[in-house]
Amino acid sequence: MMYADSGGLLRTALYEKLLEDMKSGKLEPGKLISIKKLADELGTSKTPLREALLQMQVEGFVTILPQRGVVINALTHEDKRHIFEVCGGLEYQAVISTLPLLTEAHILEMEMYNGQIMISSQGERFEDCNALNTNFHNAYLKACPNPYLVYLLNMYRARLFVFTERDWGEKFREANYNEHNEIINLVRAGDAKKMAEYIRDVHWRYVEEWAVCD
Repeated sequence: MMYADSGGLLRTALYEKLLEDMKSGKLEPGKLISIKKLADELGTSKTPLREALLQMQVEGFVTILPQRGVVINALTHEDKRHIFEVCGGLEYQAVISTLPLLTEAHILEMEMYNGQIMISSQGERFEDCNALNTNFHNAYLKACPNPYLVYLLNMYRARLFVFTERDWGEKFREANYNEHNEIINLVRAGDAKKMAEYIRDVHWRYVEEWAVCD
């Protein structure tokens, strides 16, 4: 987390609770919320809540309006397109420095998560499928020697996964599974540049019908 103080555990718990409420739709994009009312609902004081909201504002989830409250930020199609481009660039750079550090254990973990994407139930919540997808990428990104790259990438991925309900139907699952297999093949081939370009130009391409489920 970005902020650290004696109340860090409470702030972290509040951050995670707010994020979960955004994922579930309890906190709706565009809605103005009173910080006092939110603190009362969560059973906490305003100080740690403000700290959690400050982090969420830095990460783009909310906008704090002095004397008015906090607004949950919505993502437009153009916002999503821009974030896809940013994520592609960040992961490109991360892969360049990470691939030489990957071992067979990393590859086996990637294969495990990718297999679960295909066998997971069609009735799963979209955030569960997103979690499997995130786990696949983190299986190799955890080896990245630049933690700031990974922090920024995960921050922007989180924004997409909170406010973008992908259509995890059979068509998207199969496409994602096949692209992940190609990424695994490129890891085995040891070609960092080719893998980075594939992730940036193919895997992070913006396909509107798969990026949103309106």
